[in-house]
Amino acid sequence: MAAYVIFNYKILDRSKIDELTERVKPVDKKYGAEVIVGSPVKAVEGETLPNMVIYQFKSFQDATDWYYSEEHQDVSLFRQAITEGWVTIVPGVDETEALVSSGYFECKS
Repeated sequence: MAAYVIFNYKILDRSKIDELTERVKPVDKKYGAEVIVGSPVKAVEGETLPNMVIYQFKSFQDATDWYYSEEHQDVSLFRQAITEGWVTIVPGVDETEALVSSGYFECKS
């Protein structure tokens, strides 16, 4: 099993990116987050923002625990002040069907 947290963003304050990295490292370690992509990106189809970071986790639950943890929410506030973009949590193939069946992907109004 695996799951991914994907950040696609533009940097508003490059001088603070190293600080963001240092703030998130202990949270990553605690929750078993592994950065598998950290790179500028270029769209070959459609549109994208210029930077992407992808984290890999052992499970969807691990990814959501990391993202919604109190420690990560503190990091998120800082990240949101210096970047602009979007974030998504994506299950690996093994967990997708169970999440679809659970109604996780349905829009709630």
